Amino acid sequence: MLRAMPMQEEVMSGVAQLLDVRTIEEWNQGHAEDAIHIPIENMLKGELGLLNPDKRIYVYCLSGGRAGLATTYLQSNGYHAENVGSLSAWLQAFNNLA
Repeated sequence: MLRAMPMQEEVMSGVAQLLDVRTIEEWNQGHAEDAIHIPIENMLKGELGLLNPDKRIYVYCLSGGRAGLATTYLQSNGYHAENVGSLSAWLQAFNNLA
């Protein structure tokens, strides 16, 4: 189970970032509120978009696999990233689909 209140408060207050690494098609079907979208394929090419390296980054995808890959990539590039698993786990904890 995700530690709901601290993560949600961090993202909503701007202390942390929420990153969705799914495809554009998946993103368009729905995503967590306040999420930044960078498909994993783009991220692995070095496209890090609006990510702030000074903030914690919570990463999710459809099932957690791509989020794990993205988390490892970000950590190896100096970001403080954490894999929060799947979109469904995030929504179960926070119920905030955009």
